[in-house]
Amino acid sequence: MTEKPEISISVIVPFRNEAETLPRLFNSFKAQSHVAFEVILINDHSEDNCVRVLEDLLKDSPFPFQLHSLSNSFGKKAAIKKGIEFSTHDLILTTDADCYAGPNWLKGMSYPFNESSLQMLVGPVLLVGDSFWQKMQSIEFSSLIGTGGSFLRLKIPIMSNGANLAYRKNAFESVNGFDGIEGTPSGDDELLMNKVNKAFPNSIQFQKSSQAVVISEAMEGWASFKQQRLRWASKWKVGFRLSTMLSAIAVFLVQLIQVRLIIQLFTSVSNLELIASLLLLKLLIEYIFLWSVRRSFGQKMHGLAFLVNYLLYPFYAIYFGIAANFGKFHWKGRRYKTSTK
Repeated sequence: MTEKPEISISVIVPFRNEAETLPRLFNSFKAQSHVAFEVILINDHSEDNCVRVLEDLLKDSPFPFQLHSLSNSFGKKAAIKKGIEFSTHDLILTTDADCYAGPNWLKGMSYPFNESSLQMLVGPVLLVGDSFWQKMQSIEFSSLIGTGGSFLRLKIPIMSNGANLAYRKNAFESVNGFDGIEGTPSGDDELLMNKVNKAFPNSIQFQKSSQAVVISEAMEGWASFKQQRLRWASKWKVGFRLSTMLSAIAVFLVQLIQVRLIIQLFTSVSNLELIASLLLLKLLIEYIFLWSVRRSFGQKMHGLAFLVNYLLYPFYAIYFGIAANFGKFHWKGRRYKTSTK
């Protein structure tokens, strides 16, 4: 059987103040087994020396590249849009400057597009880190990847991640790119996915392959974690979609019920066996699900981190569900309103 030729890819990398992480991503590109690709790097008004770092790295680049800077616009969506305008290939793959990947990443994210009906491919993203706090985030993030992938298998796209997202340039142009979803600094992934799904029903898949994984460091402290989650939550009100809102409400209610059960476990004098049984049942279901997800992508299951996360997650999930409607958050040295519309 004749092997199909490689699909050419334009990899778009928006970056801002990523001098420390860009060398690691550059090394990932150098090690790729897939060779039919170009890298388009878009500088979003960086204030560190990352442009100089990139220029030094790219002097001996074994792959084609372009380096551009935003001038009259700013933000991740503007950077991706500019990158697509400069792209020379029909398949677009976006990633973040603080990520890295294995040698078969580009191959794993491109070969499914031999199927002509496929318009967008959601790739897996893993969080890593050595601290207990980072391991907790890694566990929690596995639930997002697993849930998003499971729903996509049911043809219900509710989650994606711009750190590992591939789509046809024609699909991006057909839905007018990010028009109508500019009201949040986030949303270059899920909000765009919603537009593509509306224009091309049943054309989005999840790439359940350990070779297609992109890796990123989990947040080191609560402050940065809080800002990250508020940024993610800021896109909920933009590009309203009933299925997304219903899933968010369902998650909120489930966590609220768990919080009540935990409180009752220590304050109630009746039904203790029933309360403990319900909490244990939920714990076992979540453990089996997360163990399966992490095993699929080569990650170990950290039992203690899982247990602590199981107990604490409902409290901060409720907090972010409420906080996302008020106040402001910081990202890449910029300040945004969480209630942006």
